[in-house]
Amino acid sequence: MPFAKKFRAMMDFPFAGDTLGSFVVESVDVRDTPSGSGRYTYAVRMTLCGPGGQQGVRRALKPLFSQHPMTFSGYGNPYQLWFGKPEIESLGDRRYAVRIAGAGARVFLADELRRFLAYLDEEGQIGALSDPAAGEALVETYLQGYQAEVKRKVGRYRSKLRRIESTDQ
Repeated sequence: MPFAKKFRAMMDFPFAGDTLGSFVVESVDVRDTPSGSGRYTYAVRMTLCGPGGQQGVRRALKPLFSQHPMTFSGYGNPYQLWFGKPEIESLGDRRYAVRIAGAGARVFLADELRRFLAYLDEEGQIGALSDPAAGEALVETYLQGYQAEVKRKVGRYRSKLRRIESTDQ
């Protein structure tokens, strides 16, 4: 299960003080929320300050909220992540509270990669895989590299988050 800090890292959430368009991020809070098996949800609350009204906030957040990255749980299971529809509330004085639900669902990436490899082979787009074990090894090697890439990204984000949290206290 990808926990809230991993969700936050994979979605590349801004930190307090960062800017999104013409808005300054005042705060960001991402929490795990209970959900059904194989699917995980996250409660997100952000406070932004700046000119542009609620439509400006929506435009500034669109690149962040339109992502659908993939991550891996601690067990190595792949999850697709996404956001729902944001709720934006004016707090007055050009400040806005943004609430949005995030979600993650288990996907069967290895199966899809095997299927894609078979398609490429059938279409003559890659050299014939005479040994099924070679195709399996190719999928496994790809997944290991992908997991390592995600781990590095999450590690960098978490390090930055720890530094910021330690200076706030």
